[in-house]
Amino acid sequence: MQGEWHSSDGTTKGEERWVLTPANTLAGSSWVAKGSELSFVEALSISPQNNRIEMHLRHFDGSLSHAWEEKESPMVFALERCDGQYAVFDGTGAREGEHITYRRTAEGLTFVGDFLHQGKPVRVEVHMGKAAN
Repeated sequence: MQGEWHSSDGTTKGEERWVLTPANTLAGSSWVAKGSELSFVEALSISPQNNRIEMHLRHFDGSLSHAWEEKESPMVFALERCDGQYAVFDGTGAREGEHITYRRTAEGLTFVGDFLHQGKPVRVEVHMGKAAN
């Protein structure tokens, strides 16, 4: 997952970055723009928490004025399984039943989010290529 990843689908463009911190954890950020408007920004971290590896994430609107999640309650997903090519995180608490999968291939990185919105399943799939240095 470590690296800088870009996606583009017509007028929608995005970027996701993952860096290894000095604390040996991963810190991530992403954004999506539709046309000339920034749709949302996301902050993420992956680290040992509660005797397991957890991904914590929080979304903000494009101006960073409003958080989508509660102030004290980021979304939390626990690492279920991983190898050198993929990582699967399962939702905890209010996110139980949801899953996030990252799969790395020679072509890039794919994000698949299986979420529940008002009890209905919603799948988000984004294919990203490695950013040119």
